[in-house]
Amino acid sequence: MPMDTLTRFVWKLVEIAALAAFTVMLILVIAQIFIRYVLHVSVPWTEEAARWFYAWQIFLGSAVAMREGLHLRVTVLLDRCTGKLRALLDFLTALSGMVFLAGIIWGSLIMMRTVYPVEAGSFPISTSYLYLSIPVGVIVMLALTARTVVDTARGLFKPRRG
Repeated sequence: MPMDTLTRFVWKLVEIAALAAFTVMLILVIAQIFIRYVLHVSVPWTEEAARWFYAWQIFLGSAVAMREGLHLRVTVLLDRCTGKLRALLDFLTALSGMVFLAGIIWGSLIMMRTVYPVEAGSFPISTSYLYLSIPVGVIVMLALTARTVVDTARGLFKPRRG
């Protein structure tokens, strides 16, 4: 099934944002090292900003890794199962993954609401934007997991012919 234009656009946006977050973080860290050890000047905001971009890189990159199937999985028991039992275990695994990811989203929204009045230490931006990286990345992972739930449910509950 080919991906539609909106899906391709969203994935391109996620990939570009993750790469941009990594690039900016890397530039900030290199600048911080250069300024501190070559110019002997301390610029505290570079370290904090680098941490912010690192958080965005982690959660957007995790979504990309999930799409590519690069997350660590232990399938030693699952590989021994076949047929309907394998389909059922795949379905239950994906369903429990959705519950887990929904819990992370819920908790991150609570955290964002709690820290909204708190500004970052080095610049006047609410720290809730730091925590926004969590639901953004995890919502993408939740959508991928939901697709897996639907696909495995189709295979599991497909009527038999004959």
